[in-house]
Amino acid sequence: MSLKKEFVFNSLIGFVIGMLVGIATWVFNSGNDPDRSMILHIVLSGVHGLVPCGAATVFGIESWGLTKCTAVHALITLATILAIEIPLKWWSSAGQFAVALVIYVVIYAIIWIVNYRYWKRTIRELNEQLKSFGKEQRLI
Repeated sequence: MSLKKEFVFNSLIGFVIGMLVGIATWVFNSGNDPDRSMILHIVLSGVHGLVPCGAATVFGIESWGLTKCTAVHALITLATILAIEIPLKWWSSAGQFAVALVIYVVIYAIIWIVNYRYWKRTIRELNEQLKSFGKEQRLI
């Protein structure tokens, strides 16, 4: 699948998931707040899902390293959080925002470590397969 098609597919999946999360959060948290628009909340929640899922396509750019892909994706996602979650009033205080930001950084650190370990193991396995074919060249 081309990166463009993957981007569109991932974005659509993210939008649907984001809208479902938006509906759930509206029902459980926001329904009693007359200052909030349900439709706006659900649509922006869909966009909140669309952007990070679509941006995950950067991990398919083979010429980029894992660190660059993770940094680009993290910055796009952080910009989305700031552009959408602040107007949706997902945080009622600076303290809640700080906690959310720390959680965000921890999640991205975990994502990076898991991806790093996965690709390190995959490359090691590929190098072992090359050795079994009698080739002395290594991928890295």
